[in-house]
Amino acid sequence: MNLLVWTLVVPAATAVLGGLGGPRKYREATMVGGLALTFVLGIATARQFLRGAIPAAFGDALRVDGLSALVLVLCAFVGLLSSAYGVGYLRRNEARGLVTARMRREFFGLIPAYVFAMLLVSVSNNLGIMWIAVELTTLASVFLVTFHDRDTSLEAAWKFLVLGSLGLAFALFGTVLLFAAGQEQLGEGMAALHWTRFMDIAPALHPFTLRLAVVFALIGYGTKAGLAPMHTWKPDAYREAPSPAVVLMAVGMLNGALYCILRVHLISKAALGHDFSGDLLLALGVLSVLIATPFIVIQWNIKRLLAYSSIEHVGIMAVGFGLGAEAGVFGALLHMTYHSLAKPVALFSAGTLGQLHSSSDFARIGRGTFTRAPIASALFVLAALMITGSPPFGLFFSEMTILGAGFFGPHVKATSIFLAGLVVLFCGVAFQVGRLVLGPPRDPADRRVPLPERLDAALITTIVAAILASVSAFYLPPPLMALIHAATRVVWGAP
Repeated sequence: MNLLVWTLVVPAATAVLGGLGGPRKYREATMVGGLALTFVLGIATARQFLRGAIPAAFGDALRVDGLSALVLVLCAFVGLLSSAYGVGYLRRNEARGLVTARMRREFFGLIPAYVFAMLLVSVSNNLGIMWIAVELTTLASVFLVTFHDRDTSLEAAWKFLVLGSLGLAFALFGTVLLFAAGQEQLGEGMAALHWTRFMDIAPALHPFTLRLAVVFALIGYGTKAGLAPMHTWKPDAYREAPSPAVVLMAVGMLNGALYCILRVHLISKAALGHDFSGDLLLALGVLSVLIATPFIVIQWNIKRLLAYSSIEHVGIMAVGFGLGAEAGVFGALLHMTYHSLAKPVALFSAGTLGQLHSSSDFARIGRGTFTRAPIASALFVLAALMITGSPPFGLFFSEMTILGAGFFGPHVKATSIFLAGLVVLFCGVAFQVGRLVLGPPRDPADRRVPLPERLDAALITTIVAAILASVSAFYLPPPLMALIHAATRVVWGAP
């Protein structure tokens, strides 16, 4: 039995079954059970790799190495969390009469479909299949952003579709230019677009064409990752999409887009050396952190706040990859892992606060949420400490690793600017979260009366996610650490 193939078949089948309809409990069990099985299969595929095998399928078009295995496990984990939280999220909206039969079918079909697309990205050895998989995430995202059928949802989805399609057009052109850079050596057929084939003939690629290809690919996939200045779709999409879908975009799409960027970066590194694509990643990473800074300080919406936090974190990872040091690469991959654990806690708790108050705007939620929703508020504060890199949580260690690589390398000036941005971002998030959760009580004249906080499936999932993220700061399972080291070897180029 090819575990790799089944890891993709199960979420695809789950999406089909969810879209067909049926009793609510059946669809809930199908979605959560299917994505739980997907997570188990993802772990089994990664373990197969750690034992020395190279899982592959369809003539090596799908292939798992250290980087693939890490992204595969992280995306499958986030998919399972999103499905479990989604059960409680949808029930809350149903209790308020906000969910129709069509919306149920869309939700139970699109969430597993999104997970399938994310996993397909993570195991694609063929650059063409990789591009198609990213396109599938775009299609699923558009329908999820419009899920609530508001005017603002349609506007956000249109903005996402236009910018996402433009980014994918750049990425496609970059892929075509990559093929053109080595057409004579690559040959014909599907195997000509295999990443492993490009790595084999990298020194023979035409330098000027390859540089153009790298620029177009970085712009294209950088748009999907949310790197500045291609980030403008994120705040509106995060605000309008249901919280389970936002987690898939904030973690799954981000990890998948970075995976695509790294594949192109490694081809460029093998052909041209590290400096060309590395310097581009470093510049885009620092720019992302700096652009996120003022918008976090002046933010007015809780989900938009977390969107700019995602822009910051993808910038941090890009800086780590761009520094040109093995410690920077390890720190970036460690940051990817810890971010995948911490960001769901932030988005789930923020989504709960938004649902209880029927709005995600700070002004409509009001200050002093701890007196009205103590569990969700406490979880949001905990998540804020995690995502700002506060000790002793995991993102503190990954950020210190990246900063150490920067200050001990040739990019001291860029690292200093990067550090200044991180300090201001920490202060901005602390200010926003503090006044929301611990500020003076809301004005009694406010029209919105929050719903009572209940320990349902969504809140239980958030608590479990918070426990896992907190424990991970002190203990990462050895197989997961082995995957991080294996991914580091792939990106750094060590044997």
